[in-house]
Amino acid sequence: MRTPDEARAPAEVRRTLVLTVPDWPAVAAAAEHQIGPGRPVAVLHGGKVIAANAPARSAGVAVGNNKRAVGFRCPEARVVVWDEDVDNRHFSAGVGALEDLVARFTLLSPGTLAIPLDSLKHGYRDEAAAVEALVSALVAETGWEFFPGIADTVFAAVLAAGQTRRVAPGETVDFLAAQPITTLEYAGPEATGLIEVFWQLGLHSLGDLARLEAKDVNARFGTFGRHVHDLASGKEGTLPADHVRGEEPAVELGLDTPTTRSDTLGFLARQLGAELLAKVRRQGLICTQITIELDAAGGKSSTRTWRIEDMQENTIADRLRWQAEGWLAGSGRSAASSPRSGASVRGRHRNDGESAGADDPQSLDAIDDPAPDVEDFSEDGIIALRLIAAELTTPIGATRSLFEENTGQISHTLERLQGLFGPDSVLVPGIQGGWDPAETNLWTPWQQKAVPERSPTAPWPGALHAPRPTTVEHSAVDVLAADGTPVEARPSGLGAAPTTIRFPTGRTETITDYSGSWPIESGWWDPERAVYRTRLQVVTDTGRALLLSKEHGQWYLTGRYR
Repeated sequence: MRTPDEARAPAEVRRTLVLTVPDWPAVAAAAEHQIGPGRPVAVLHGGKVIAANAPARSAGVAVGNNKRAVGFRCPEARVVVWDEDVDNRHFSAGVGALEDLVARFTLLSPGTLAIPLDSLKHGYRDEAAAVEALVSALVAETGWEFFPGIADTVFAAVLAAGQTRRVAPGETVDFLAAQPITTLEYAGPEATGLIEVFWQLGLHSLGDLARLEAKDVNARFGTFGRHVHDLASGKEGTLPADHVRGEEPAVELGLDTPTTRSDTLGFLARQLGAELLAKVRRQGLICTQITIELDAAGGKSSTRTWRIEDMQENTIADRLRWQAEGWLAGSGRSAASSPRSGASVRGRHRNDGESAGADDPQSLDAIDDPAPDVEDFSEDGIIALRLIAAELTTPIGATRSLFEENTGQISHTLERLQGLFGPDSVLVPGIQGGWDPAETNLWTPWQQKAVPERSPTAPWPGALHAPRPTTVEHSAVDVLAADGTPVEARPSGLGAAPTTIRFPTGRTETITDYSGSWPIESGWWDPERAVYRTRLQVVTDTGRALLLSKEHGQWYLTGRYR
């Protein structure tokens, strides 16, 4: 029976259930290293705590603490280095109970999965019954705690899961409007910088962001800015408007001899992944979700749907390997086959104490135990692999260009150019710290790690604020006052109002508007690099917006705005 709220909901609304395991990296680490449920566990990445279980949090350990702080607040805590393979393998194995309960679910990230509720409407009387049944089955199978969240979009359901909340049909927009702007962190690591900018602009909630015009956000912050605006506005962010649900390209491979070796499976997966992506690209599409099906020699099978933002052969191979290792290790056949196989990947903890060395006084040292032996997963092994492109979309802004017609050839072409003309022949733009546009430009050779000379996160008092000039140059000009004399620039301001700008060609333009000037002194600690400059933004009678700078007694045109 449908609830009154559901009866009033628009027919096209697609309800989504999200289930998330709180502090998942800590849960996975405890299972991997056979750490008892009562022992505090903290997971480190980049020298900082990214997750801590309930005993550790109750002792004062918080996300962002360093190892020293953990030792001070909770000396008995077990500190473990974050391992992406551990996160994915244990979660992929643990959620196997869902295969008998739902037709399809998607692993959004380790510890979080999404289930379309319309696939459950024939099996359960309402949403509450579906959530109760699924959570009960998962808890009984894994021993993990699951937080459920339901909303009209996946993003809203993820936020609702963090609050263990059901958002009624049609109320997702109001729910999102009340969420702080910091919740955009769930949109991906790219959102970190945007969150800081939005906060400085006075946008403290998702509702503040949603009230802005979408075209203005897109013009100012680009494609990703428009994406987070859609999320904040309650628009489905995981299924683009040009979503294609036609023929689903698929590839498969049968093996003559069953194998349990993860390295062999990874090699085969890369070959299959390349074949599948080639099929997708020939149709002018891109793949954003992939379904991996594995068949064991004993007749059983495992099916998972993975969302991968950067779909490549290697990322497909990683997911297939995680799925295979988790499934085969979780089958129970290897529980006693090797002492190296660790805890059951379904998340149950040992009841007979901690793992060896748990009471070692060096327990605060990061753990880096060897992975399970690839030969100890199963007696049967995998006999067939199958990859299915579960979600296809057209490229954003489908225009005919080199990068869209030859998506699969770009890397090869650019690498070939570097081989012919050197690494610096292909450069990728980026941003680094600095005061002027010419200083903040950072060019890095293709496929090399960007190494900024100046930190982009450090404070740069007096730096030029966005929007940045679209063209950067450094050409000498004359800035004249009404009486035709050069305009002087002093620390207190301009000596006279600028009225005319004269270019090296002799052409002049009348200045119709200008900003206040502001001085910058850079490199003052090094006499050879010290520069004192005064900057000025002007608009001329031709409608052009220009950035001017005076240094060493000369005015320069340093940037043009479009």
